[in-house]
Amino acid sequence: MASKTVEAVLFPGIDVRVERVSDSSDVLVVEVVSTARPGWCPDCGTQARRRHSTYQRALDERPLGSRRAMVRLRVRRYFCDRKSCSRKTFVEQVPGLSERHRRSSTGLTGWLRSIAIELGGRPAARLCRRLRMVAGRTRLLRLLVAPSVPDRAPRVLGVDEFAFRKGCTYGTVLVDVAAGRVVDVLPDRTCETFAA
Repeated sequence: MASKTVEAVLFPGIDVRVERVSDSSDVLVVEVVSTARPGWCPDCGTQARRRHSTYQRALDERPLGSRRAMVRLRVRRYFCDRKSCSRKTFVEQVPGLSERHRRSSTGLTGWLRSIAIELGGRPAARLCRRLRMVAGRTRLLRLLVAPSVPDRAPRVLGVDEFAFRKGCTYGTVLVDVAAGRVVDVLPDRTCETFAA
């Protein structure tokens, strides 16, 4: 049987190098460094030539066994040398591991999104606690993306009310009955909003 490296087991197909693994009683901390080629500016799309600095990001990762896992990822900040670009510096993103403004790995975000789709807010948060994943109900609900709007107008439109917050705030959902998908969600249940 061929032996695999730690990188191949924990981060398959991701351009990182494991520097250190720290094991405490309930959290496994993996320190990694990006080994990818220099990044591309997100605004103008030019490849970076000069490095500005490095810093460390802390990302929650999928649990390993009965323990929480955290990745400390050292990423590089680059200069954007294009004169017409408004962005002077930018931080690299490691595909398959990190995304902008996220404090969890891409894999964990996918797990949390799947749990939120299946269970909703509070039940999903309870399951995440049992699975040793840090996620509250509002974070889980923010991961849900709005459905895409079809190009054609629906032939049969279904209308129903629902509660954003039971007993306090109600909204209206519009459904394309023929396609079986949500067309729009209205912020209240008044006839003026529906007519508009």
